Amino acid sequence: MKYRLLSSMFYEDTELYKNTYETRYNSESTYRYKFSIGDHKAFVVINNNILKLISKILVLDKDFALKAQHLPSIALKQYTKKCIIDEIKMTNDIEGVISTRKEINEILEDLTGRKKTKRLYGLVKKYELLTEEELALSNCADIRTLYNELVLSEIKADNIDHVPDGTIFRKDPVYVQSKTGKTIHSGINPERKIIETLTDCLLILHDENYSKLISIAVFHYMFGYIHPFYDGNGRISRFISSYLLSRELHPLIAYRLAYTIKNDINSYYKSFKVVNDEKNKGEITSFVEYFFSILAESLEDLNASLLERINKLNFYKNQISIMSQLDNHIDERINKILNILVQNSLFGEHGLGVTEISEITDIGDSKVRTSLKLLETKSLIKQNRIGRKYIYEADLDFINDIRR
Repeated sequence: MKYRLLSSMFYEDTELYKNTYETRYNSESTYRYKFSIGDHKAFVVINNNILKLISKILVLDKDFALKAQHLPSIALKQYTKKCIIDEIKMTNDIEGVISTRKEINEILEDLTGRKKTKRLYGLVKKYELLTEEELALSNCADIRTLYNELVLSEIKADNIDHVPDGTIFRKDPVYVQSKTGKTIHSGINPERKIIETLTDCLLILHDENYSKLISIAVFHYMFGYIHPFYDGNGRISRFISSYLLSRELHPLIAYRLAYTIKNDINSYYKSFKVVNDEKNKGEITSFVEYFFSILAESLEDLNASLLERINKLNFYKNQISIMSQLDNHIDERINKILNILVQNSLFGEHGLGVTEISEITDIGDSKVRTSLKLLETKSLIKQNRIGRKYIYEADLDFINDIRR
């Protein structure tokens, strides 16, 4: 049964509206919070829809983890990298920040720090370390530190007037506008109130009395509602949510939040607008339901995508085995290199260079080059070039057509 919004009862029946609000707010199944939305204390009713979605998310997460643990390490590593690029590209697209997969990948591959001055460097490197790094999220100063690392340099370059000018956050009002210029939301003001409200929101992330997943959803909404910065709020909020989710679910889900949101961005904005409505009297239940539906959709997509790739990987392994029996030139070393290139072609962003293949297979550079030449003459791989670097990919179409 669909859970009704309080706002849908407002014009229908005044008594029903008041009584429903009182019942919901005071229910034993309700999380009540110290912070407010408008003039009303925020709350979430732990209804049947939310419980079902949590159960679904946990089942899907377990299924995905079981699939992922059987993947070859190179496949999982390359798939993770591909998902990182997807996520950064999408979180930038949502905010209208122009970025390309190529420039994101170049920063990910920079092990020397030579690209530190490049735009997006902070954001990309932070996402790369998202599942390994422990973030301090205890107070507002921690949020500002994260902002400085992720987006400050880029915001400075785009518009110096959008740089935070308060003690920690912004000191002036900010208005979120629609494409037509209509104000659809005003962020909390003054800065003292921003700090007070965000401090209370951070506390729930560490409060064991609340479900961690529900706290993440509520925090995601409240960050957008508070709007502590002039610019960059969406990117910071999605990063924090991704980080927190990586601690509760399989780490790869952390790289699918913006990707899923972008698929139906209008529903995302609408979910904020619904809760912002004063007639809903601070109830965040509908946003929690929406947020969990995004997580479930992300996990369903991840499961389907991974299963498809695993099936293809098994198919191509079998094809290579058939080919090895038919061709004496496909020895153990060639077989190993070809299998790595197949894995990378199925799970990665682009091809591998000689040095990368050598490191993965523990085969010397010269032998790798000799093997690659042989594989090229048999049309089993394709050579491409990125800048000065030659990269190699398996020719899956050719391998697909091999028959006994």
